[in-house]
Amino acid sequence: MQRYHFNETKPIMEIRGVEGTVQWDECDLSDCPPARGPSTMTAHGKINIVSHDDLPKTFTDTDGNEHLIEDIHSYKSS
Repeated sequence: MQRYHFNETKPIMEIRGVEGTVQWDECDLSDCPPARGPSTMTAHGKINIVSHDDLPKTFTDTDGNEHLIEDIHSYKSS
């Protein structure tokens, strides 16, 4: 769910081993199910559960560089 949220909000990240900050641009979630299942007016949809091993391990910043998600040590809104 967090990866979907970061793709929308594009927060500023501090990454281990990278000087300064980078801005999240995109994490490829094309192989993952949608963030939520079907919804109605009163039921907002069940959050789809994905195995941790099946989640993407990297994201791309706004400069086109790829980083490991596990190296993120802090983030703030953009």
